Amino acid sequence: MVLALGSPAWAAEAWRAVARVASPEDRALLERVRGQSSDLPVVLTGEDGPALEASPDGAWREAERVAARQDARAVLWFVREGPALRVCVAAPRTGHLFVRSARVEGTPETLTWSVGAEALALAVRSALRAVDAGEPLGEVVAPPPPPPVVAAPPEPPPPPAPVAEEGPSLGVFVQGGLHAALDGYHPGGQQGLFLGAGWAGRALRLHAQVLAALPVHLRDAYTDVRLAQGAALVWADVPFGEVGALEGSVGLGAGVAGFWRRTEALGTDVEASPSRLLAAFVVGPAVRAWWRVGPALALEVALSGELLLGRPRLGYARDGDFVLREDGWSVRPRLGVGMVIFP
Repeated sequence: MVLALGSPAWAAEAWRAVARVASPEDRALLERVRGQSSDLPVVLTGEDGPALEASPDGAWREAERVAARQDARAVLWFVREGPALRVCVAAPRTGHLFVRSARVEGTPETLTWSVGAEALALAVRSALRAVDAGEPLGEVVAPPPPPPVVAAPPEPPPPPAPVAEEGPSLGVFVQGGLHAALDGYHPGGQQGLFLGAGWAGRALRLHAQVLAALPVHLRDAYTDVRLAQGAALVWADVPFGEVGALEGSVGLGAGVAGFWRRTEALGTDVEASPSRLLAAFVVGPAVRAWWRVGPALALEVALSGELLLGRPRLGYARDGDFVLREDGWSVRPRLGVGMVIFP
């Protein structure tokens, strides 16, 4: 099963804006600005460092240096002044400085802080939108630099390198790893590998998985049964939270589990049944956690509960009666760990 439903891409005319991040509160404000400006063709990145207001040459000169170093059209920073929070958006290429203040009290986890932060994020969105339109807001604090004098026709500049998102990209992904489950057939359960592919969106993840487990021997005084298991599942997950590089999701899956049984008789008074492939329907929920390692890689931990309908029961036929030997669990927990790769 292959699910390939497309992936988002950066707009061809995207430009860069840089935010100076000097505190955890600045990092939380930057995420609010990212959310409000997601529909603009702006690549908004953060640069850790001291507050621009602390620069010996002043905040404006430091903003000019950040813009030149990062090739950015806009530089923004935040200044805490008691219960008030000020945001400054500089456009060094045109010499404009946009400043807005709002009452932002509490910590980033509180409702009062969230209301003020949203107001500042909306103000920054308006400033970035004006810079994108070529009409920056605010006051002119410095004349724009003169155009460079070129003695000879310049060579065309190389195309800008694509800017990676923070964390794994959205779109098509592949995954693989190890899994283990308690199935009721063997004391050690089952262990094996899984492979999968799917598509991740902001509000929904769809993927398919194929699982294979190592065969186990179920031996007693009469027979030696070799039992191998596998499954093919389709999942639909919904993300429910994100803390730093950690993301959580909950989902529901359904599919088919296969059981391959081969029996060897250990005595002359026992007649083994022929080898047979059996199938059972599987459905159940799962909880997953993704830890973002880089733009194209995440580590995954998944805990699921599977309900099997039609699982095989192993036993003997004696004088027309069925004597039960092993009966697998109808509900079995499964733990999986692996990698998620965004090609």
